[in-house]
Amino acid sequence: MIRNRLVVTATATLAVALAALTAGFYSVLSWRLEKDANGVLRTRAEAAAANVTTRQGRLTLADTPFDEALDNGVWVFDVKGTLVSGPSRSSPLYRAARTLSTSPQTTIRDVPADTRILALHLRDPRTPKATVVAALSLAPYEDAERTALIGALVFDALVLGIGAFFIRRTVLHALRPVAQMTTQAAMWSERDLDRRFGLGPPRDELTGLASTLDSLLARLSAALRHEKRVTAEIAHELRTPLTQLRLETEIALRQDRPPEHLRTALRQVLEGTDRMADVLETLIGLAQQSIDPSTGTCTAAEVAAEALHSCGAVGLDVRLDLDGSANPVVACDRDVVLRILQPLLDNAVRYGRTAIVLGVSRQENDVVLSVADDGPGFDPAEVDSVLRPGTQGSAASPGEGAGLGLALARRLADAVGGGLTAKASQGGLIELRLPAA
Repeated sequence: MIRNRLVVTATATLAVALAALTAGFYSVLSWRLEKDANGVLRTRAEAAAANVTTRQGRLTLADTPFDEALDNGVWVFDVKGTLVSGPSRSSPLYRAARTLSTSPQTTIRDVPADTRILALHLRDPRTPKATVVAALSLAPYEDAERTALIGALVFDALVLGIGAFFIRRTVLHALRPVAQMTTQAAMWSERDLDRRFGLGPPRDELTGLASTLDSLLARLSAALRHEKRVTAEIAHELRTPLTQLRLETEIALRQDRPPEHLRTALRQVLEGTDRMADVLETLIGLAQQSIDPSTGTCTAAEVAAEALHSCGAVGLDVRLDLDGSANPVVACDRDVVLRILQPLLDNAVRYGRTAIVLGVSRQENDVVLSVADDGPGFDPAEVDSVLRPGTQGSAASPGEGAGLGLALARRLADAVGGGLTAKASQGGLIELRLPAA
């Protein structure tokens, strides 16, 4: 699990840091003890050198209260290498001291038995010519160094154990809200998509995660509502034409009708089937759009020309009216604009007598596409109701259409942030407003 990996990683990092600190501490301590031992050794040799004197032409040591201390680890040799003063020749360190005394320079050397010796040559004209060799046991320094290392390792083990405990506790405490939020989000996604954490704007990682999960749940909820709305719209829009088709079919089957009447009934069934196919295509096209269906842009004049070309007007004067030389760009996908214009032009073709005009203009932040025909138009009392599903204008013949085309066009226009309006005029006039890019 990720929390175990975090604990192991943090503990390993702490262990590496402690090891580096311990190594640094041990190196500094060793260097310091080494320096102290050399200082003590040199001080002992210089103290003995200060007592070297000449009596009756012979090199000797002056009597001092510390003769016994000096004799324990100090040898004095004359220029010929003859022992003048010091422990007996049987001392195990005598041979090393005798050899080191012949060195031409002041020399420090480690010898067996954890001992360090130093040869100090007296060559000053004011002092007798001699070599002082001092010895110092390194056992106390090594014991101190070893004790410090053991103490540091024990301290590291304690710090590592305590640190691992608190690291694990901190990680578990920090990740517990994340685990709870994940569990809640999974449960809400199955049962209640309207629930939210509601921790406000992101301030840290936890609130950022909560905001992300809230956005995800909002998208899921919107997608589910979108799916339900599309399903309800399909059921609502198809109920009327299906009822008409069933009624027409039942009438044709119940009566002994001549072939001409049956062909008329079949043509009506075919027309109804085509209308349902158009409704389905429009609704499915709307459903396939994203939550923001206004994504994309298109040129208004080009889309309008394409819509006029495919409107199927026969025997009518079809004209595209561009307002000035401007060619506005619509902040909407081309296919969506075509789906909106199709039922508007179909309505104009159905009721227009001689001419249809599709106007394109720019008004502030909107692109206006107006479809006008010289048909009977709309009564002032029906300009609002004619855009409702299942409602037809007063100019429609009984059984002509299902009253779905303009309603679907208005729904698409609303979905992309625009609007559709029917206006009372000398002929039919419908204005489509879409946001300009």
